[in-house]
Amino acid sequence: MPRPPHQLHHDGTSPPPPQKPNQKFLSLILKSIIMLFLTSVFFLLLPLASLMLLLPLLLRHRYHRRQSHDSSSSGFSPKLLRKLPQFRFSKQTTHTYFEADCAVCLDGFRQGQWCRKLDGCGHLFHRKCVDTWLVKIAACPVCRRRVCLDEDKSIWGFGTRMTEFGLS
Repeated sequence: MPRPPHQLHHDGTSPPPPQKPNQKFLSLILKSIIMLFLTSVFFLLLPLASLMLLLPLLLRHRYHRRQSHDSSSSGFSPKLLRKLPQFRFSKQTTHTYFEADCAVCLDGFRQGQWCRKLDGCGHLFHRKCVDTWLVKIAACPVCRRRVCLDEDKSIWGFGTRMTEFGLS
């Protein structure tokens, strides 16, 4: 059946049917959803990409900080702590030393407690208290004088450490 003449083109073909307004609206909504999805994925992946780029820098910084912390540690090892002189506190010790309390824990000395008297300065501490300190810092908690072992003493016996002469 032939088409009515008002719908035919001048070349004799029929024009494509016009889009319904509802299809244009659906097409616009579909484009909006796709753009929203792509934008969301971009902003979700942006922190992940940033982390992937910054992670090597953060790890390198942490590694260098740990290296410098380890190398700057001036404390004693547990093996060296065992070489420091120790003794049990007794009533006779009270007359020998002036300290009535441990300067680290601020607790008094009791009969039979293990104590250490530091060689360089003569300060008295509970063994556990000063050992905890000396693992971190190899200096007296009171006067900050370097704690030296017997092997650190001068080779001539003048009481001067070998490190002061440039020997190690």
